[in-house]
Amino acid sequence: MAESMLTELHGDEDSLLLAKSLSEFAQRELLPYLRTLGREDFPTRFISLAGRNGFLGTAISSEYGGQGGSLENLLPVIEGIAACDGSLALTFAAHESLATTHIFLGASDDQKRKYLPELTSGRKIAAWCLTEPQAGSNIFNDMRTRLVRTGEGWKLSGEKTFITNGCHADVFVVLARAINEAGQDAGLTACIVEKQGSKGRVQPTPLHNKMGMNRSDTAALKFEDVAVADNAILLPLGSADKVARRVLLRGRVGIGALALGLARDSLQRAESYAKERKVAGGTLFDQPLTRAKLARMEESLSVAWQAVRSAAQRADQLKPFKVQAAMAKVFATESALRIADQAVQILGGYGYMGDYKVEQNYRDARLLTIGEGASEILRLAIARGLLEGSATGAGEILPPLERIQEDVGHYRGSMETLWGPAWRALQLASESVHLIREYFIRQGLKPDSISAWQPQAAALADLATKLWVEIQVILAGTTLVNPGRSFQKRARLVRTFAVECSIAICHQASELLRTLGLTDATLCSNYIEAMQTGAALKAASTTPAVSPTHPESPTRASERRR
Repeated sequence: MAESMLTELHGDEDSLLLAKSLSEFAQRELLPYLRTLGREDFPTRFISLAGRNGFLGTAISSEYGGQGGSLENLLPVIEGIAACDGSLALTFAAHESLATTHIFLGASDDQKRKYLPELTSGRKIAAWCLTEPQAGSNIFNDMRTRLVRTGEGWKLSGEKTFITNGCHADVFVVLARAINEAGQDAGLTACIVEKQGSKGRVQPTPLHNKMGMNRSDTAALKFEDVAVADNAILLPLGSADKVARRVLLRGRVGIGALALGLARDSLQRAESYAKERKVAGGTLFDQPLTRAKLARMEESLSVAWQAVRSAAQRADQLKPFKVQAAMAKVFATESALRIADQAVQILGGYGYMGDYKVEQNYRDARLLTIGEGASEILRLAIARGLLEGSATGAGEILPPLERIQEDVGHYRGSMETLWGPAWRALQLASESVHLIREYFIRQGLKPDSISAWQPQAAALADLATKLWVEIQVILAGTTLVNPGRSFQKRARLVRTFAVECSIAICHQASELLRTLGLTDATLCSNYIEAMQTGAALKAASTTPAVSPTHPESPTRASERRR
């Protein structure tokens, strides 16, 4: 089952090959190593093992010791490690997606050549130091760690908390507020601190008794007048804010992949257990309710993976992806948590026991809707993105469906031919989301007034996220049709998900207005038609499906319509 699920998730050969290589690495080296560790033992050899096997530096240029790949290439690596163990994946993400990436994006060429080969080879472990005791989501506005220019050079002082790899890191990328020689605030600035040579002025305190991710190293750090050399400052001063935000965006996409690795492992274990568990003269898997639950879990996993992959592709194409990264993280982490929860439910009492890994997966997954952007904060960011630039902002995130047809190279009307009721359902959902957005704008909801409209803004974000994911799923399904590859199973998933998602969107949009004491005839009509579309799809599913190898030509399509 493991290999078949990898094939389902990774549509292109390069990603599938990388995913299979990671799976073999996990079976050959990681799982035996994990068996030697206790519940809270940090995997000190893991980063070096990953480096020796070529899994570090995936998205780092080869001139600095990396693999020269993309963010999309990094996803199967993170997902595969997470399917093996959540703590390993979190350790990897902090080292690779955060600290190493910050140096790659924000350091000078000399700094990159000095530090990156050590990190991409796994000879040194890195930690990214952003969060402080008094500030999490608002850290950029309330950073108290100081990097002060004195007559003796730069001195770093302050406290950081919830720092992954904090006790075991050799290299710290620290964000602080720089104070120049005149005592003036020079803005947020990053510096690199090496444990060796810090003269004991970097003091880590391990944070124990976590709910999950128990083998990952989580620490509070105290910097006491740590001397920082000029060549360890990431110039220009005040540039760390922009770089850190880019790091976080890429990191959020990676966290989505991490969550889905936990979800895939949970799903595979639940299905294996169901096929072995004897009940009522058969197996638990023989029960229709169990099969339906597993099918829905697989659908959720596949859909969420496409959302994460789409955000990564947009980043690799150098397109704005701030909102898409937030959407992907929210959708993937919350989907993964539901899948892990359902896996525990299928295993019953055994799923509640620490001896069964689905219990660990659930606890590990619980962190991911909090770290690197809590879901609530990201929903507000999504809403803000939808409102910025009026129609332009929303059009970039949720483009008109006509443009989508043009982007995939189909003649007008072919999407209806390919997807039938699913495409009509998408049209209804798109119209409903845009109507809600326009209504809130007329009522005064603006990017700078989000805090006064938080419930409405979060609801708008939920609607937009579902619509965006639905669009990505249909686009992915369309690319399968173009080369003529077998797509029957994928087509069923696309149609089913699109219609069900559209029904949910239309219903939520109508209910949202109703809670405000309002109604809208178009929203009500869209919901009714979406329900009818769902009924039509269900009726059509009882007839034999036709699998086109290529889209119809405009001539043949027009003849058929006549």
